[in-house]
Amino acid sequence: MVLEQLQKRIEAVKERIEQAITHPYLCRYMNPRMIDEDRIAFSLSMLDAANIDRNIAEDYVFTMMLIQIALDTHDEVDEHEAMHLRQLTVLAGDLYSGLYYQFLANNHGMALIRLFAEAIKEINVQKIRLQRGNVDAIERFRCLGTIESALICKLAQYVNAENWSEFAYYFFSLKRLSDENKKEKAVADYVEHCKRKLNDLLHSQPMHEDMKGRLYHLLDQST
Repeated sequence: MVLEQLQKRIEAVKERIEQAITHPYLCRYMNPRMIDEDRIAFSLSMLDAANIDRNIAEDYVFTMMLIQIALDTHDEVDEHEAMHLRQLTVLAGDLYSGLYYQFLANNHGMALIRLFAEAIKEINVQKIRLQRGNVDAIERFRCLGTIESALICKLAQYVNAENWSEFAYYFFSLKRLSDENKKEKAVADYVEHCKRKLNDLLHSQPMHEDMKGRLYHLLDQST
């Protein structure tokens, strides 16, 4: 029953996001936005563990996901695409950014806006470092970990659940690296490092069974 309830909440947040970001003109020219269920499940587990009211928790996750989708959309800008498609991609990202700002400004105040702004800055700094290409393998993995987890870490800070930050960092680092070529020694070594960290954290972190299942699936997938 608990698993079913969490899945219903995940689906409700996803549906809310889809309704918020759907625009008829953008739908004609752009692929549907990907909504990461693991990110939603992780955040809801964290907020429930922090005893945040369910409706407020879902508001926080909804808002955070709008930012994530905005950042992901801006990353899709391709200099080789036609000008109007590049412009549409940028405008779509700006639209999603505006939606999150409007929602937070109307509902949850400036404190969370400031923290999310700090996360966006951290993410962009790490993306610039990666673009420059003058980082070694370990620094690259650390950059990716920050890019993937910064928003959740700031949300954890906001609800006094910083003990989830390390878990978020390694979970989403591993998820990002699971698509890379693990035949490369540096990648394989860092994947194993993430898995060891997650196995250690798993036994000290209260979380929904659904989230545990997602973690075990990721660990198996990364073998």
